[in-house]
Amino acid sequence: EKSAESVEWMEQCELLIPTKGNTAEVVLTALHRNFLGVDEFLGRVALPLSDFDHHEKPKSKWYPLECKPGQKKADYRGDLEVRVGFTVIASDKIGGSVSDLSKKKKGSSSSINKVAGNIG
Repeated sequence: EKSAESVEWMEQCELLIPTKGNTAEVVLTALHRNFLGVDEFLGRVALPLSDFDHHEKPKSKWYPLECKPGQKKADYRGDLEVRVGFTVIASDKIGGSVSDLSKKKKGSSSSINKVAGNIG
């Protein structure tokens, strides 16, 4: 029996960008778990990373659920709202700073005073 109401999942996850870079894709699959323990396939969404600009702010977009790969069913499966955002993490390998600023004392002005003293 199908629900007439909208269903909301507030799932969130963090994924590392694979070495393939922007040729990779994220595939989201929606399943319905019934009482018998057998998951019913509702649809899937494939999101190629090349479709996103990692400099933009995270934004939400609705994507139509599609059938399994290789199938050509045209029936409406629903839509999935997805919010994608990128966090760039510095790495020694690419010349970035890997110091952890969260461990520094908050409100400490000693390092600022040192810099100011060095400037003039």
